[in-house]
Amino acid sequence: MTFSKLSLLLALLSAVACGPSFRATTPNGFLELPEPGQYDYRATTADGLVLAAREISNSGEGSLEFWSRAVENQLRLNEGYALLESRSIRSKDQVPGVELRFGHDFGAKPHLYYVALFVKPSKLYLVEVGGTKELVLKSASAIEQALTQFTVN
Repeated sequence: MTFSKLSLLLALLSAVACGPSFRATTPNGFLELPEPGQYDYRATTADGLVLAAREISNSGEGSLEFWSRAVENQLRLNEGYALLESRSIRSKDQVPGVELRFGHDFGAKPHLYYVALFVKPSKLYLVEVGGTKELVLKSASAIEQALTQFTVN
């Protein structure tokens, strides 16, 4: 499953030149991938569920409300995802965030896509997970573990 338009939207923002200033913990049942591609961190299960995180420059200093609404609009209005739930969360080091949970049917299979956002004055942090509904629900505790252990430095 690709998230090309969201990735394009975020790629248009200045990417951070140096390494990420966050710490992602690989949850039980996942294996960290050595080459994360366009992300700063990626891990996968043996069944192909992918968890990824990235840090993006927030040079305009957009708020958490701004970025959560921008991501929601992109996915709902341009990608056809349905927003299923939005909840307030905190990183391990108590940075406020929001988790948006989306659903989308691809062919005959329902898929889920979760995006957690954390914002600091000059940085936007995204933690994403997506896959078939069956795989996401099967890994619900590991996904929660990844979010509760995510640290924004």
